[in-house]
Amino acid sequence: MNALILTILASTSAADRVVVFPDRAQVTRLTTVTCGARVPVTFEHLPPAAAQDSFRARVTGGAIDGMRAELVTQEKEFSPKAEALTRQLEALQLELEGTADQLLRAQAQARVGKQYGDIAVQLVSRELAAERPDLKSWQSAFDTSLGASLTAARQTAELNAKLREQRLQEEELRRQLDEVRLAQGKQSWTVEVLASCPAGKTAELALTYLVGGASWTPVYEARADEAGGSVDFSTWATIRQGTGEDWSQVELTLSTAVPSQNATPPELKVLQVTAFEKAPEKKVLVRREEYVERAQVGSGGESLNQGGQAVARSQGLSVQLLVPEKSVVPGDNAPVRLFVGKTKMKASFELRTMPKVMPVAFRVAELTNQAAWPLLAGRVDAFRTTGLVGRYELERVPQGGAFTLTFGLEDAIRVKRTTVDELKRDTGLFNGNKRFTYAYAFEVANYGKAPVEVTLAEHLPVSELNDIAVAVGEKTTAGYQLDPKDGIAKWKVSLKAGEKKKVDFAFRVDVPSSYETGGL
Repeated sequence: MNALILTILASTSAADRVVVFPDRAQVTRLTTVTCGARVPVTFEHLPPAAAQDSFRARVTGGAIDGMRAELVTQEKEFSPKAEALTRQLEALQLELEGTADQLLRAQAQARVGKQYGDIAVQLVSRELAAERPDLKSWQSAFDTSLGASLTAARQTAELNAKLREQRLQEEELRRQLDEVRLAQGKQSWTVEVLASCPAGKTAELALTYLVGGASWTPVYEARADEAGGSVDFSTWATIRQGTGEDWSQVELTLSTAVPSQNATPPELKVLQVTAFEKAPEKKVLVRREEYVERAQVGSGGESLNQGGQAVARSQGLSVQLLVPEKSVVPGDNAPVRLFVGKTKMKASFELRTMPKVMPVAFRVAELTNQAAWPLLAGRVDAFRTTGLVGRYELERVPQGGAFTLTFGLEDAIRVKRTTVDELKRDTGLFNGNKRFTYAYAFEVANYGKAPVEVTLAEHLPVSELNDIAVAVGEKTTAGYQLDPKDGIAKWKVSLKAGEKKKVDFAFRVDVPSSYETGGL
């Protein structure tokens, strides 16, 4: 019978494991039960944010026979405390009334002492005209008046101090009583579970539920190691949760899945083809500029252990990340930053400049995500040996996907772009075509103390029409690489310390006269 009573009262009031999704969390509470048939176990003080239809229970080596969840107030639990505070407040109010009465009597005594002094002054004034004044009587009268006044003043000061202290106590009791009364009205879930497992053994009973008001976002730190040709890429998580329950020393797991997203596949609608008459229009030639971030696939990476390495568990399209250490996350929505894991990724570093967009040189690294999890979109803090050099947003990178990191400006490199020619003229038989010629000059200077290589990039227009031809001009500096897909021309410019070099780039665009060319 004693074992049964202990089992019935078995409960847990704190979370043990938590899986945090980007928009909610799954909480697990654990307790150990003494096995038997239909053993009742109660879980109390579950947060009201828990979804009623999300409660699930399981027991190791046994079965769950039934479960009931009820949303209850905490009035019964806090009523004894509220009654005790009310009695203390009433007793203190009686003490306050007594102290106030004592203060009134002390103030009355002070007035009596003053009256004694006034009478003594009158008597002394009368006896001043006598031949033999009674000095001893004068002194006795003044001493009596002064003693009464001093006694009254001391009592008044002590009673005022006591009264202030009692009023502070009254204010504190009222505050505590208000908090208890507020807590009495708060709701929480109570879940009762019936579990069966082989008698004579103990088993672990787990209750899981989903709560809203919880989320996590990634924050990254990228530390460049140019000498080693690698980047130490650390993943951190900023977690917030306002569920009302504190997660203290929990096993924390971060999931990249978003349960709130619609998992229903889309349906194809009817695709119709129709036509309508339209007057013939003249073609208008326009310029459409596209800036494409280019990245090349790097080589593999190596995972490091920093105070406990995070473990990634694949779940199809999503991944769960196990935080290395037990964590504490308060339930008041205060942000908590936790270390998730660190990966050393091989990287290809280069100095890159695009003078048309910005006449400066950037230190850029090309990498492949060799972490055991995809990198969600988040903020990156980029570090070099000099410290923090940049902060920017990283888009989502799948596992094994290529991405680019930048490690700030290179102050020792100066770049200048000058327009040499932008000319339009008629060409061809009977001026059937129009030719646009463009020429630019670039100046790259190294004011540093070591030799460097700078990749200079400029785009060449890419024609989307068969009758419009684009060609590189003869005055273009040799040694460039041109990607015909995006039209990006690149030069590898090697500079010694203090050296300055020039690069020329020219191209032409031939357009039929039938086009309107106001857009060029």
